[in-house]
Amino acid sequence: MRERIIHTYIYIVSQHGFASLSARIALCLCLLFFSPSAMAQTDSIAAPADTLTRRDVRKEKMKHTGSLLKRFFKNFDEYDTDYISPNYYNFTAMMQNTNFVQQYRIAAKDASGKEQSIALAPTPSFKVGPYVGWRWIFVGYTFDLSHPKNATKSTELSLSLYSSMLGVDFVYIRNTGTFKLQRVRGFDGIDPKEYKGTSFDGMRTHTFSLNAYYVLNHRHFSYPAAYAQSTVQRKSCGSWILGFSFDKQKALFDYKLLPQGLISNNGVPVLSENIKVHKVEYSNFSLSGGYAYNWVFARNFLFNISGTPAIGYKKLHGEKVDTREKVNKLDNISFNFLGRSGIVWNNTHWYAGASWVGQLFTYRKNDYMMTNFINHVNIYVGFNFNRKKQYKNAK
Repeated sequence: MRERIIHTYIYIVSQHGFASLSARIALCLCLLFFSPSAMAQTDSIAAPADTLTRRDVRKEKMKHTGSLLKRFFKNFDEYDTDYISPNYYNFTAMMQNTNFVQQYRIAAKDASGKEQSIALAPTPSFKVGPYVGWRWIFVGYTFDLSHPKNATKSTELSLSLYSSMLGVDFVYIRNTGTFKLQRVRGFDGIDPKEYKGTSFDGMRTHTFSLNAYYVLNHRHFSYPAAYAQSTVQRKSCGSWILGFSFDKQKALFDYKLLPQGLISNNGVPVLSENIKVHKVEYSNFSLSGGYAYNWVFARNFLFNISGTPAIGYKKLHGEKVDTREKVNKLDNISFNFLGRSGIVWNNTHWYAGASWVGQLFTYRKNDYMMTNFINHVNIYVGFNFNRKKQYKNAK
């Protein structure tokens, strides 16, 4: 092809002269054809390099996407090392004792304003077991040493994930076994503890709760240092907490299975009519805000306390309630509370401590109120191992 163009150009010049229009056009074609850019374009078309380039572009895009995701998750644990020491190890192992205690309180007022209340609780659990963790993944198995008779009728599951910036709490509880009466108040002639420990089979409850929160001062304050043992708080510091939560509650109550002395006395009714509510079921959407503080009272020692009240909107199920009345009496507004406290010793390799997490859920409608108080208490001891390469020489 190149030789043909050259011969054509020589022929045109010999016949018409170099200054002719035909000769100039032929010269332009020769220069265009033999220019470096044209040669490069010709080579790129002939070789499969274009396919390789597209493959390289795809690899670069995937690499860029992976880098963005890595930075996104890394930001969850971004903190100031002057305040917080990082986790120097890849793995951890510990032995933990988990205690679960739940209590319900049902109260009501009659037309005269007199209040009656009944406090009752399922059998508490006492569990012990080993745990093994790798970074954010933590698994374990616990043995229930309390051996309650109704263990097969109750399910309790709780999970908390802590990072410097964000946190999540999940709770699911189903109680369909025997409850025990704790205290009764407002019953004439009956001591509040007279029926303490009495079995009650007339209660069935379900609790589902999901709480997510954001730590504003996450660069200087560490929840994981207090509750996940993955970092160490070096300087005392606090932070405001903002969050959102959703919980769903259901309770079935059969007052006819209460001790006869709480229902009637010689045929005279004792139990208030307003407390004879058979079913309570609602969903609750809440916004929460509170404060948490880490107190470093000695080297490697930490004490934490936090509280986050929540205000939300309660959606009832299976009830028709006048909207105006609900707004005026705030029956569709709920007030819940989440509290934490913990003490821990951690020298980055070995650690030990105890923690408490409590959640309070309230329900109120007219002259009736029900509260659900959930408590988890953990006592643990463990150690970290398999030191990370970047912290081989860290102290």
